[in-house]
Amino acid sequence: MGESKQKPVSIVIPSWNGRELLERFLPSVLRALHAYPKGGEVLVVDDGSSDGTVEFLGRHFPAVRTISLSFNEGFAAAANRGFMEAAFDIVVLLNNDVEVKADFLTPLVRPLLEDDGVFASCARSLDWDKKTFRDGGKIGQWKRGFWRVWKNYDTPPGAERGSDPLLSFYCPGSFSAFNRKKWLQLGGLDGLFKPFNWEDTDICYRALKRGWRLVYEPRSVVYHRPNTTISGGAFRKNYIRYVSRRNRLFFHWKNLTDKEFLRSHILFLILSIPLSILRLDLVSAAAVFGACRNLSQIRKRREVEKASSLVKDIEIKNNYNNFMNSAAIVVK
Repeated sequence: MGESKQKPVSIVIPSWNGRELLERFLPSVLRALHAYPKGGEVLVVDDGSSDGTVEFLGRHFPAVRTISLSFNEGFAAAANRGFMEAAFDIVVLLNNDVEVKADFLTPLVRPLLEDDGVFASCARSLDWDKKTFRDGGKIGQWKRGFWRVWKNYDTPPGAERGSDPLLSFYCPGSFSAFNRKKWLQLGGLDGLFKPFNWEDTDICYRALKRGWRLVYEPRSVVYHRPNTTISGGAFRKNYIRYVSRRNRLFFHWKNLTDKEFLRSHILFLILSIPLSILRLDLVSAAAVFGACRNLSQIRKRREVEKASSLVKDIEIKNNYNNFMNSAAIVVK
């Protein structure tokens, strides 16, 4: 991509009690922005921290624009505020525990600059040891009434890249670039998923339903250890499991519109409840009832999605199945 096609970017980093993480990882982000030919800005959205993050950034990182929320509103609200305040049309959304390679920006934003039909692109993520593979292109598999989205794929070492884009089922909010105008058109991340989990999958699926594309760019490399912030002691393990399972149900109830997909989901969900109880998996059972308490909110959101969708669930399934069967990739 020639320099003439590049544009400045806004890098948005939501952070909650993450002063130590920002101290460790923010310098790499600033170096990368300095190396990017068109430059841009870094915004840290402090989500009601009590660890002195705002004062720390003011003293040690005066070039960073800080937006301070008065209380902890959750990842979705903090990210949305960053997108609202961002000055540029491409927004790179990063977790506060992500280190980046100095040249990660150019390949990451390239797909959005070259194709207006692209909603988002995601980077290749290695562990902090800079060797162990963590995240790549996301695989979406429809199986037993649910979308399964936790598998990754990568390109084989030394493989030639063709002209066709590498598709991703969703782009993680931890290290992806987004088209800001499309993000705002979708209404941003849905606060229903507060405090975390599935909100990035949700907005990406809504983008797919509007006919936009999601791509994986392995030449953009970041270093990240998944769930560092969530599992770092601020939340109990059972609560994290509960939220993840509840939000998974929110995602399906809100977004599935094909009747066959919805029937399959309901059937397997009904079968899963007694099995969870027999296995003494009370967290999963509680998540179902917790999700049911929000049915009125889900119903309203579902009507919006049904009216706005241009692509069917079955088309999304077939598109990704065709990609997985034809692309030179390795499932991780």
